[in-house]
Amino acid sequence: MYQQAETLTAGQHLSDFDICIVGAGAAGIPIAKRLIGSDKKVLLLVSGQPKDRGRPEEKRQSIYRGTVGSFLAKVDPIFLDRSRLHMYGGTTNHFGFWSRPLDPCDFATRPGYREAGWPIGLAELSPYYEAAHTFGHFGPFNYDDLAFWERVLYARSFPGQAGDALEPAIMHAQYEEALHDFQLQFGEELKQAENITVLFNAHLLELESNLAQDEVVQLHCATLENGSKGRPFSVKAKSYVLAMGGIENVRMLKLSGDLGNNEADHLGRGFMVHPLLTHAAKVKFKAGVATDIRNFFREQQVRLNPPKEEGGVYEHVAMPLVNPEFIFDYDVFNAWGILAANEETIRQEKIGNFRIVLYFLSADEAIVNLNWEQVPNEKSRISLNAEIPDPVFRQAVSHLDWQLTEEDKRTAVRALELTEQFLRKQGAISYDYVTDLSGAADHWTFGSDNPAALATGDHHMGATRMSEKPADGIVNSDARVHRVNNLYIAGCSIFPTSGYANPTLTIVALSLKLADHLKTLN
Repeated sequence: MYQQAETLTAGQHLSDFDICIVGAGAAGIPIAKRLIGSDKKVLLLVSGQPKDRGRPEEKRQSIYRGTVGSFLAKVDPIFLDRSRLHMYGGTTNHFGFWSRPLDPCDFATRPGYREAGWPIGLAELSPYYEAAHTFGHFGPFNYDDLAFWERVLYARSFPGQAGDALEPAIMHAQYEEALHDFQLQFGEELKQAENITVLFNAHLLELESNLAQDEVVQLHCATLENGSKGRPFSVKAKSYVLAMGGIENVRMLKLSGDLGNNEADHLGRGFMVHPLLTHAAKVKFKAGVATDIRNFFREQQVRLNPPKEEGGVYEHVAMPLVNPEFIFDYDVFNAWGILAANEETIRQEKIGNFRIVLYFLSADEAIVNLNWEQVPNEKSRISLNAEIPDPVFRQAVSHLDWQLTEEDKRTAVRALELTEQFLRKQGAISYDYVTDLSGAADHWTFGSDNPAALATGDHHMGATRMSEKPADGIVNSDARVHRVNNLYIAGCSIFPTSGYANPTLTIVALSLKLADHLKTLN
């Protein structure tokens, strides 16, 4: 059921809900969808509106502006506003749903590089990864079946050689707006669900907890009307889920008296993105690289015919469509190949996981694009800037002090060196670095108009990290806040580590896992 918060009376108290989910993006919508038809009465609070598309209205989006530290100001001064959207569907409204699961080594500790790891492993998450895969209509969950993807892409990767540090891997993307905008794909199901209430224009202002701060008592909310704070209302449920995004989850907990923080002050610390060098180097080959190898690295639209029965085989469809409307009878998405570090390389080199995208300019020349895993860093953190209130509700805005370490710089340098060694074995005759990688951790090529500059992958991870023990993080393996009995956190803020893969598939998988846990609660 859809409902507008403006229809509530000022001061109205909403109650009798089993679960209240705050936020309707890549985390909140999958949880609500998974709970459709369950015995749980669910309230989904949405800051936006049912027909949100494109970009939010100015006043609503302005709440996300905030301030940034000196390093991020050099890299991307408008990061807080640019990289997230305050609307129904959240940031799924401006992404291409690049998709790949995390690697097994991303879950484990890696002595000599990072001590952080996950309290769950790939095996526990794999069933949910497969379920999450359907959110992008990505066909079979078979990223490791290289023969299948080479056949579908009419391609082959570079031939493997003894001692290779890199190996081929597959990425997917979904650019169809009706699919990657989660509110478009699932909105009608949520609207029709008898046990789900979707409340629009509902803005969380504070979580009220008991004196011991070990239980949430109620939520204090308000509407946004005529560009200003509108009518207040409150919400009471048995359990609460914060699914507001990797930055806003932290801001709201801090606005609520540092709710859920531990003795080590981990709340807001360890913030990560995927550092990105879109034009790190240029490589030239002696002879033209074979067409089928270049095809492997070329992003292509793929059309698969789903199996007629469960457990059946996906068929690759190459014939043109007779009627364009038939496209929705198939799984249609984009796929392409990359180069990634193998696990032995990562452990021996004691560096972060990374991926290389090759953009061929011609048969014998390509651009090297690098994206890598940032090491968790306690000094990279989200805090509140009490000196600057947001322009609507007059609450302290987020301050993001994103920082890189020497380990991050070393990963970038070593990743590009290993890539050079690999490509020279494949016939490269020159490999020219474009990005300046000299100097300390804070010295890079900067400038938004410079393709060689350091950029931020728009993935907000790690600031409410998952841990086995309360002393080591904010939430447990069920995504429940260690110190608050009825509060859960969804989204990539709970990632202890980042790998190199875009996080959405993992966000959805974790959200589905959380939804199944919520079904078991009394």
